[in-house]
Amino acid sequence: MTTKKPTKSKVPRGIQVVQWTNADGSTTTKYRVRISRKDYEGKRNNYFEDVKEAISFLTLSKTEKGKELIYSISEEERQRARKEALQEKEGKDFTFEYVAKRWLQDECFKDPLLRAIDIEDDKALKTLPELKRRNIAMKKAVIKKICSISIPDRYITKQEKEAMGIEHEKTTYRHFGKFDIRTEINKIDLNNYIKTRLQGDKTNKPIKPISVVREITYISNVYNNLENIDETYENIINITRLYNKNLLKNTINYRKRILSEDEESNFLEVINNYSNKQLADICKLSLLTSMRRSEIIYLKKSHISADFRIIHLTQTKSGRPRDVYLDETAREFLMNLQPAKEAKGDRFFTYSIMGFGRVFAEVMKRNGLEDTHFHDLRRTKVSRMLSTGGEQNTMLVAKLLGFSSVRKFEAIHTKGNSNLNTQTGITNSNGHSIEVAFKHYLSPVMSDVDKLQRIKELKAKKKEDKITEEETKELLNLVLSLME
Repeated sequence: MTTKKPTKSKVPRGIQVVQWTNADGSTTTKYRVRISRKDYEGKRNNYFEDVKEAISFLTLSKTEKGKELIYSISEEERQRARKEALQEKEGKDFTFEYVAKRWLQDECFKDPLLRAIDIEDDKALKTLPELKRRNIAMKKAVIKKICSISIPDRYITKQEKEAMGIEHEKTTYRHFGKFDIRTEINKIDLNNYIKTRLQGDKTNKPIKPISVVREITYISNVYNNLENIDETYENIINITRLYNKNLLKNTINYRKRILSEDEESNFLEVINNYSNKQLADICKLSLLTSMRRSEIIYLKKSHISADFRIIHLTQTKSGRPRDVYLDETAREFLMNLQPAKEAKGDRFFTYSIMGFGRVFAEVMKRNGLEDTHFHDLRRTKVSRMLSTGGEQNTMLVAKLLGFSSVRKFEAIHTKGNSNLNTQTGITNSNGHSIEVAFKHYLSPVMSDVDKLQRIKELKAKKKEDKITEEETKELLNLVLSLME
């Protein structure tokens, strides 16, 4: 391609005459309007067959109204052309963006009573409980981000490039949401998506591998839901099974922090000195019960059994109700817990989830405890419960002996009634499967493990009638200390 000045008539400044020789030997002449202004957001290289069209376009590009018109027309044309092509081919929408919205609708409104709500109906969404609204908003934000990521468009045709005036661009990009899930997203495209997220681009900062894994999980969920749309979508392969796993190899690092006794004492001193007593009560409840932040904030008197031994949670992260079993310390705390003065209904607290999160983060930062997250309280309680679960605690044995999986131990575990004396009761109370608890929560408290070993030795002596009076007192004290 060459750029030359015309010989017969001079074109206005800002327009270039571009000529190139085609494969058949013929010559093509076009008029290029190349816009380099920083405030311009449209196509920077625009080609026209007629000089008058080029002049008109150049004039429009210099005014705000003209630029708005150019932006809207160019984007509308491309989207309309793609949409028409899809409708003409199947009469259905196969873009990732469309099926992702269908998944969102199905995922967020599983409850038959809520299925009539449209995911885009903000007015209807405002009527939902805060926990539900927050969950929906989080999922919508992730899907929106996934759809907006630009990756190399390996499927754009020569004709499309020419129509857009970018036929000389080697690599063009398209939003992930606009790709056809049948023919335009394969393992190479998903690999490109992963690389883009890890490296970042002009619009998006690089994100951590664990965050990319989370987005890939969302993409996988969208594909898994295709068969629920109709039979037209059911045979499309879930492409997330085929991407290059080495791109995200050894990148999943779960947070395993638990509070030591000294850290817990320091933490309790900080929250006890905060002006609003609700903060301390919410934190202490997590340390005593391992309940999640959202579960505690919306805790009601009606959730607690008459004997203060069980909390029946109806709104949980999984969406399924569960029971939390209380030890004596937690029972005593709840018996003495008074609802905040402004609490509505039979709730104990007035905080919203986001409001509490902001306050907690500010208090931690102000007192040099930035590394303490609220979820660490839950993890601390779970880990201590598992560490003191007794000699039948297969998770503890597996953890201490370095086994990578605990499933093989389940076969020898007797499943009895749910209570806090068994690891099954503990995991049911915490709302996690045995595998999740093993991988993400169990960090053995070695001082308690030592106590258990000593108790075992003393019990053996007692069984053989060889225990001394002093050792009998020691045994009693050790048992009592583990019950605190």
